[in-house]
Amino acid sequence: MGCIVINDNVIEDKRLNSTDKVVYGLVKALSNDKGYCFATNDYIGKKLNLSKSTISNTISKLKSLNYIKTETVDYQRRIFMSDDKFLRGIY
Repeated sequence: MGCIVINDNVIEDKRLNSTDKVVYGLVKALSNDKGYCFATNDYIGKKLNLSKSTISNTISKLKSLNYIKTETVDYQRRIFMSDDKFLRGIY
């Protein structure tokens, strides 16, 4: 993972704080290879030097605002970007 890209609509959304936006960017970057991210809250928290509870709250907020979707497969959470072609079934 070389860089984090944050969509303009996320950057401009006043409902999101800077932590929400950085978590969104990291999840997006981690989703590039498979179309989804399977990182745990612990992994994301360690990567960004944030607590697991902060990550949990942020993931919930991003879900409630429809920036991401999650599903569980074989006891593993997958996080999809809502604007992702995999989520929309265009692959």
